[in-house]
Amino acid sequence: MANFSTSNLVKAQALLNERFQAPELREQQIPVLNLGRQNSEIIIPSHQTLRTREDRAIEAYIISRNKRTTTGSSRTYNHTGTIGDSISVNLVWTSFVDKFKMSLKLLDNNMLEANQVLANQFEQCFQNIRNDVEQFLITYLLSEKTQVNIATKNGEWNDTDFVFEIESTTEKGLFFEDAKSMMRQNYYNGLYDVIADSTLYRNARFYAAQGSSNAVNTAFQFSGMNIRESIGLTDSDYTAGVGLFLPVNTFAVLDWIPRQNRQGLGNYNTYLGGYGSIIDPISGMTFAVHGYSQRADTSATNGSRQDDVIEFEVSIDLSPNLAPLSTEDETVVFEVAQV
Repeated sequence: MANFSTSNLVKAQALLNERFQAPELREQQIPVLNLGRQNSEIIIPSHQTLRTREDRAIEAYIISRNKRTTTGSSRTYNHTGTIGDSISVNLVWTSFVDKFKMSLKLLDNNMLEANQVLANQFEQCFQNIRNDVEQFLITYLLSEKTQVNIATKNGEWNDTDFVFEIESTTEKGLFFEDAKSMMRQNYYNGLYDVIADSTLYRNARFYAAQGSSNAVNTAFQFSGMNIRESIGLTDSDYTAGVGLFLPVNTFAVLDWIPRQNRQGLGNYNTYLGGYGSIIDPISGMTFAVHGYSQRADTSATNGSRQDDVIEFEVSIDLSPNLAPLSTEDETVVFEVAQV
């Protein structure tokens, strides 16, 4: 029932322990958010202080490459060249907000204590925001996938759906080797971050277990990749397995909260309210907290006719970013599918 009325002391109800409550508080994993967060200081290490307010624009810059189709074959006295240039990236921010409220007298007749309930409410806000952010980032990466792919071997580029397709019947067990080949053909050599749907991740675990003692060794191909399972990643056109391949350190998620929240200001227990912050222990992100108090009759919700209610808001601004490229419609995100 609502408002904790089922746990009143008059009912002598025993509290459920944390392990018994775990199924109710379960949540999906956040592999995409974790990936972006680990690179958050790559783009602009001082973005927290540079962005002084929500409406202040921030841009990041890198030096672009001057690509030439051919180089010269002889020295000349009157050689001419081109001037270098840079690429700017405008950081776009999205706010994620959740809210709850607590009553001063709500728990006077209850086995639950105020600090328990308050911690639980903040935890649920964190969960709600993390889940929304994870799907937001998946949608972002899919919308930003490259439309340019020069790979011609070990698969076929679908220039309508912008997906590199790998045949599952002839290349069974070699999907990840073919995908790495595709990345090398696009001149990305080194380590790769891979976000795999549940089907592709299952295949990865199976083929990674086929070592040198097996009749067919498929484990060799998994070096140089950081593979994460995302249950939120789907593509209805590719049900046999799909993944997003990125060169390492090319995807970052910046986070920001207002200065007043970082410094702390005011008092939650007043009508004017206060500003503060709280760290989510799961994601490591610091959330902004705003709260204010007002008089209320909470007798209909397990409270009292004369009560105080504190309204809380938990929020954070996030900016997902990819390493910029100068070629139009080319990005560092490659969608690869098994067909």
